[in-house]
Amino acid sequence: MDSVFKSGAVAALFAITALVAGPATAADLSGYRGSLKDAPPVRHYSAGPCYVRGDIGYSVSDDPDVNWPVVNERPLGSGNFFYDGDAVSNISIDNAWMGEVGIGCGSGSRGFRAEIAAGFRGEKKIDGEPIVFTGAVDDPLHTSVTSYTLMFNVYKDLGRWGRVVPYVGAGVGLSYNMIDEVYFTQNPALTNTIAGDRDVAFAWALMAGFGYQVSQRTVLDFGYRYIDFGTGKSGRVDNAGNQNPAVEVADLAAHEFKVGLRYHFGSSGPLAASYK
Repeated sequence: MDSVFKSGAVAALFAITALVAGPATAADLSGYRGSLKDAPPVRHYSAGPCYVRGDIGYSVSDDPDVNWPVVNERPLGSGNFFYDGDAVSNISIDNAWMGEVGIGCGSGSRGFRAEIAAGFRGEKKIDGEPIVFTGAVDDPLHTSVTSYTLMFNVYKDLGRWGRVVPYVGAGVGLSYNMIDEVYFTQNPALTNTIAGDRDVAFAWALMAGFGYQVSQRTVLDFGYRYIDFGTGKSGRVDNAGNQNPAVEVADLAAHEFKVGLRYHFGSSGPLAASYK
């Protein structure tokens, strides 16, 4: 069902783009509705200053720093727990699909845009093996993280080349990181499971991309973003009621590739040097 939803979302996005970019393009951008062979040169119109947007994309994860309790095997500390973030082997985290919606306003194709955007990244499984002081590999760790974001983004539009406007940007905001329950063996039925938890963390991002104007009010947006989601932690109580040190997942970050539509509204006017 999940794969069907993802495929359907992608198909719907491109279907909407094709519908907008077809007859709407010639009519909306030039205002001419006669024979194309007799049409005057197309004059592009700038999109309105404010917009709503929707994006879908793929979030490629960087391996995080994971600290968790393992048994200290040195004679003087046998049986004690300690954080072992500097002695970790084979940390891995999955990639995930992402979606985002936002609203913003700008000052033109050589100006600035500011927006507020809310995003979701699907569940990412995390696996890893701690290495204890003797050099032996301890029981592997398993958990997952799901992240929601609320970001304030600022973009600099770099000028117009025909219908294309490239941009760079940066954003700051909050990330709501949901760490799932944690277990430490290959089979979760054979061990106590530590409860998950939720954390709100500072998030930041750097962006680059370009918009392609497909009609007077619609822009197709292709973008790249590096985003840091901050840190998430597990709970402390396992399913036997015992207290445990929390598992910490730090430096959650990803490289994201996305495509979306911006629908602009508000007043707009013709661009003086945009004949094609």
